[in-house]
Amino acid sequence: MNVTFKRKSVNGCFLNYYEDDRIVFGFTERGFTLRALAGVFPQYPLKELKQVHSDIVRFSSRVPTVQSSFDEPVMEGDGIILDETGIMAVIQTADCTPLFFRDENHTVGGVVHIGWQGLHKGIEKKIPALLKERSIFPGNLHFYLGPAIEKSCYEVGPDLYEKFSIKGYRDTIFSKKSGRETGKYWMDVPGGISYSLRELGVPVQRISKSGLCTFCEMERFPSYRRDKGPDDGNRRIYSFLALKSERMIR
Repeated sequence: MNVTFKRKSVNGCFLNYYEDDRIVFGFTERGFTLRALAGVFPQYPLKELKQVHSDIVRFSSRVPTVQSSFDEPVMEGDGIILDETGIMAVIQTADCTPLFFRDENHTVGGVVHIGWQGLHKGIEKKIPALLKERSIFPGNLHFYLGPAIEKSCYEVGPDLYEKFSIKGYRDTIFSKKSGRETGKYWMDVPGGISYSLRELGVPVQRISKSGLCTFCEMERFPSYRRDKGPDDGNRRIYSFLALKSERMIR
């Protein structure tokens, strides 16, 4: 999905979104709340999961709608496939990668939360597996990787390097850190997602990324690794995607 985002200010906070006659998707910046997102797109009921770093991807028709009280979701999972129009799928990140996707004809789409745990479990592989049941194949999908911590900022230990020994792309996404801190590595989670999608048969030209690092872009994005102290409820990025209904298209 090679797209150009619009950047919109709402009460001093920003969100970035792309919209055409079939789809709207994007991500928020520092301080933007779920309530504010609902206010920007009041025509779309929101659907959100309780994220648990799993490999669970759910169809939106089975996910409860976010209530007006904006209480924490009760259904667990880390990805939503929209099998209905006029609904907005939402996930939260603060260094992990939001993975947006849609098919060629905008009949399905969605967004998935992927950190190292999700990548290790192969959550990105669940999308094509579930969609094959609906005769939608990897070559018909477009993917976009949103803002996430980049390899040059994501230091991990040797235990994580060993965990990924089962992945054929391991030595492409890990680089050993030089200097005194021997045994440490830099890890490229977005790179791992891209490699995995290509292994599934997604053409490289159908995978694109924002190139925005949550750790580096201090003024724009929260970062779990960089920001210390208790979570005040606003230290997260909301990534969202909706497929427009025929009524909205008209």
